[in-house]
Amino acid sequence: MIDFRYHLVSIISVFLALAVGIVLGAGPLQANLGDQLGEQVAALRTEKQALNDKLTTSQKLVDASDEYESAVQERVVRGRLTGHRALVLAMPSADTTMVGSLESVVGQSGAALTGTVSLSADWFDPTRADDRASAARDAAAALGLTSTATGDALLVEVLTDLAVSTTVSTISPKRIAALKVLLDANLVDSSVADLPPADVVLVVSGDYAGTESVVSQRSDAVRALLTALAGSSRATVVAGGETVAAAGQPATSDAVQAVREKSETASVISTVDHVRAGNGPAVAVLATEGALDERIGHYGISAGATAKLPRVLP
Repeated sequence: MIDFRYHLVSIISVFLALAVGIVLGAGPLQANLGDQLGEQVAALRTEKQALNDKLTTSQKLVDASDEYESAVQERVVRGRLTGHRALVLAMPSADTTMVGSLESVVGQSGAALTGTVSLSADWFDPTRADDRASAARDAAAALGLTSTATGDALLVEVLTDLAVSTTVSTISPKRIAALKVLLDANLVDSSVADLPPADVVLVVSGDYAGTESVVSQRSDAVRALLTALAGSSRATVVAGGETVAAAGQPATSDAVQAVREKSETASVISTVDHVRAGNGPAVAVLATEGALDERIGHYGISAGATAKLPRVLP
């Protein structure tokens, strides 16, 4: 049997171990541990400062590159779209800075800007389908458009007929009246009341988010509109910036990705995914020039890009 002396020895051993631990912890071990932690913290601070310095330098280089590209942009695009009529079409939530940049570069390229048309959020809102159908019927009647299409399909036909044409280049009272119907229905906004048709379309993309099903349906609607524009124009190019994932939403996309996802659209519509960058607007013009020569491409660094830049012709 285990007697009292064994218990006494065990208790004394425990207290001795505890005492030794306290002495060592308050003495040399504490100093060594403190020194090691201090050295690690100092090293991390130095590493963090080095990374911050590197990031600052990289940002300065990017800013300098953007400034240079903006400075030479006019020379790069000058005369490349001379003789063409260009429409800037802004999707819902499109960046207004990108819209303005494309409006400016259109003029620098030699093309005539027919106007800027901005689609409202109601254009794709499922709850406004009946209102869109009514506006489409009224606008088609004002335009004198005969079609068997109904609902959103008819609305796409109306906007396409108003926005683009490879033959018609003048305005008319019918066209003005049809555009007014869409304006009054709050489906579009236009920089001009009398919108002459363009033969080239620069579409400014905008992000949209929601469930996978919602985003998929929206992408289908975007592709339907862009396909119609591409079919009635000499060139249609979709330009956007980097897509930013919406907080709390399982899926986010934009018109650039919608085009690139399907071969049916990717084969007839060019895209540019970095128009916010310094060379972005110029790349959009070069992409348009290529599309006019039946060279369809997808430029940038996002998913689906086939090249960073279009081939620059003399």
